[in-house]
Amino acid sequence: MTGPDRTPDKVEAAADEALRLFPQPVAVVGVARHGELGGLTAAWVTRVSMVPPLVVVSIGHARRTFDLLEGAAEFTVSLLAEGQVTEARLFGLHSRRDRDKWAETPHVLLGAGVPALARCAARLLCAVESRFTTGDHDCVVGRVTAAEVVAGGPALPLRGGDYAPDAG
Repeated sequence: MTGPDRTPDKVEAAADEALRLFPQPVAVVGVARHGELGGLTAAWVTRVSMVPPLVVVSIGHARRTFDLLEGAAEFTVSLLAEGQVTEARLFGLHSRRDRDKWAETPHVLLGAGVPALARCAARLLCAVESRFTTGDHDCVVGRVTAAEVVAGGPALPLRGGDYAPDAG
């Protein structure tokens, strides 16, 4: 009996397939820097500490929001409600380089003018605690300085490679 193929390409493909089964909440991460508002859809967001309350978001190096987070003191996390597939796709499929997503979306400004969705399951304002590189992403750890349950759950999960509520 032989085990799984361990060539790097096969391992990466199998890992991607397996990791897509992990349940992940979908959130919009907001940032403001030098008057420019940025945001992206992130499914790699999680709580990492209860005391103090800390979350980590993972941001791809190619994203405009990655650049805006460089040197930013704060960011927001707007946890999407199950019916917010349109918002997930807007912030996930379009770059700030090409489209002002916040101009198209009702939002509020928190802290020092950081955008967060007006309508969502919950939203957090976070002070940047630390940042470290993990492959093609950086993980940004944020201390929660303000939190609000807006509409409540259920939250929108990432299912496979798409943002979609459970069909049934």
